[in-house]
Amino acid sequence: MTEQETLQRAKMYMENLANGINPIDGSMIPDEDIVNNVRLSRCFFYVADVLGKVIENGGVMPRSKEKKEPFALPAGKRGDFAFSDEPLTITEIVKRMNDLVANENMVKLTTSVMQEWLLCIEALKTETTTEGRSAKRPTNRGSMLGICTETRNGMNGPYCVVVYNREAQQFLLDNIDAALEMYRQKTENQGQPWSPEQDQCLRELHQKGVDMKEIAATLKRNTGAIRARLKKLGIIV
Repeated sequence: MTEQETLQRAKMYMENLANGINPIDGSMIPDEDIVNNVRLSRCFFYVADVLGKVIENGGVMPRSKEKKEPFALPAGKRGDFAFSDEPLTITEIVKRMNDLVANENMVKLTTSVMQEWLLCIEALKTETTTEGRSAKRPTNRGSMLGICTETRNGMNGPYCVVVYNREAQQFLLDNIDAALEMYRQKTENQGQPWSPEQDQCLRELHQKGVDMKEIAATLKRNTGAIRARLKKLGIIV
């Protein structure tokens, strides 16, 4: 028997055990047997998944991708930020911040990080437009900080966009660390294995109809990870 065949058989054994099947004779293992303990079943599924990756990679464990560093903007770089006397969108501001950091091993800053923080400090609010879409708009506090809306013309006609004047650009630059810290706290479990307790909490929150963003905040992961886990658990399709 070749090594590849041995791996295939080992994977088959693990999958059978995980599903409560005797891998030797194909009979169902009694429910009360220790093999059907939910923790052992998860271990069997995990080992089967690892063996599958080894088989697909020609008999060796594939190298995991190098984890990138979280975004950080050194104090010495902040003085180089390209301020604009013309109002900028949050996308333009974030791009200029990213341009200050030439590090391929660092995660890029995203507009959602800054917008979530602005929502948290009540400089922005979420409204429903006349078209029934969800949109972020400045609050009274946001207006005082230099955040406003303006109408622009696009291919499909005029549209409203939120822009930030020079004072608002400075405000975001001065508070980038606060925004990053809030994001870190909300997503500190991101990339970490899911525990049985977290899975159970996820099921309960979803059954209660809790909003996806609130579930993400509770479990300290992003909404993409929550949606992916719900699919993996077969709760949504």
